[in-house]
Amino acid sequence: MRIVIVEDEKLIREGLAEMIKKDTGHMVVAECRNGREGIEIIPACSPDLVITDIRMNDMDGLEMLTALRSMGERVPSIIISGYSEFEYARQAMRLGVEEYLLKPVSIDVLQETLQRIERKLSAQRKRMVKPPGSYMREYFFGSDSEKREAGRALSMIFPEEEGKAFGVLLGYYGDARTGAMKEREFLLHNVESQFPQIDFLEAWNEQMHFKVVVLKGKREDAEGFLRAFDDMLEYDCQRKGQETPWGVDFCEKIQEWGQAFWNDEKALSVCLALGCSRVVRAWEAFGRNAKGFDYPMQTEKKIMSALGAGDKVKAKAGIEEFFGQVADKEHDAEEIRHSLVKLMSNMSDMAKEVNQKAFEDLRKKDYMKEMLHVYTIREMEEILVKASQAICDKKDKDGIGNYTINRTLEYIRNHYKEGISLEKAAEGLNITPEYLSMLFKREMGMNFSIFLKEFRISHAKRLLRETDMKIYEVAQECGYSNSNYFARIFKEVTGVSPAEYR
Repeated sequence: MRIVIVEDEKLIREGLAEMIKKDTGHMVVAECRNGREGIEIIPACSPDLVITDIRMNDMDGLEMLTALRSMGERVPSIIISGYSEFEYARQAMRLGVEEYLLKPVSIDVLQETLQRIERKLSAQRKRMVKPPGSYMREYFFGSDSEKREAGRALSMIFPEEEGKAFGVLLGYYGDARTGAMKEREFLLHNVESQFPQIDFLEAWNEQMHFKVVVLKGKREDAEGFLRAFDDMLEYDCQRKGQETPWGVDFCEKIQEWGQAFWNDEKALSVCLALGCSRVVRAWEAFGRNAKGFDYPMQTEKKIMSALGAGDKVKAKAGIEEFFGQVADKEHDAEEIRHSLVKLMSNMSDMAKEVNQKAFEDLRKKDYMKEMLHVYTIREMEEILVKASQAICDKKDKDGIGNYTINRTLEYIRNHYKEGISLEKAAEGLNITPEYLSMLFKREMGMNFSIFLKEFRISHAKRLLRETDMKIYEVAQECGYSNSNYFARIFKEVTGVSPAEYR
């Protein structure tokens, strides 16, 4: 693939370019220092892929992608972001970004990501340019050229009329099973049959689990449709325990459908707080005054303690308690999502410390990305519980080590703040250092000193994110008496200094 890199930090930009050239077999055709350079260079280069930092001086990656899209340039893209920028990452995914990578970018993650995109692009080239029918799907989910063609067709199918408006509804069927989906479709079309005076078009996007319905008619008729639709959702939620969040916005022109769709996504997000018992009106979502809340740190500690002990029951109970504290109708929906993503991030860090196999599985399944794309509390809780069970799974733990290794890991957790070494650990376990070294490398896939270093840095990352401790205090808390040495090791592991990471 021909790749353009857009990154304002020279070392990161050059490092990415070197990794791609040396380790992936792909070609870097241009390197840009900011989004403005990207806008000038990308159309001229016609790359297969753009890799961009999401936050840059002058013009950031999100602004650049939006500008390119308005110019008719829709190049497959990867965004690079930090944990704190997850909301920007979600916005970028709506612009058609293929993947996102968390800093620092490792070579194995980069290779896997590029391979996935290359396979996807190859499959797209083999498919027919335009599937038969479904102009609606092309308009909302297709490329810019498909959107323009579909818009012209829809103008003839759904002409604008005086006194009539368009109602754009967006539903999310993420947690629906096949049978439930069929039943929901039956109920939806039952509502449709009650309003023959309303024109009705629909489209389905399987990848995003989105259902789009466009109504055309008098505003009062559309409002009647929505009231009947609310009854359907209440039936699903209260009697059957199912969640299908829906948002709606109104507009007067087909050219405004795209903006209405974006407004609907905002309404869907609010369902994390309000629930799914009625269609959320976009104008209510934007005008909502929600209260903030304090992150439940004590509950998180209970969860982490249970994960460390491998106690599935207590971990699940802790997660349920966590949801009881954050999932409140009075809370801001994005703060709810932020808290749950933060918990997932910290659980992943804990997995790296106590169950390396589970950590690798979590990374491969990309639960973090999944949490950015779901819109129900039920799914959020299922993802976190599933992750916690994997971390606690005794079978997985047996797979990464025997009794001696588990005792060694427990020794590290209890003594990492001290000046421990392989020799001291072996002495504490009453075995020879040579035997422990061989066993640890065989079972864990790395030597003792590297594991200890990564364990300490993982703990340091949590302290830098969640406390206001000074860097030298973080260093001491993690077993480093010399803060300069700590800073050097931190950058060696993460690619950035402690101050930059914070």
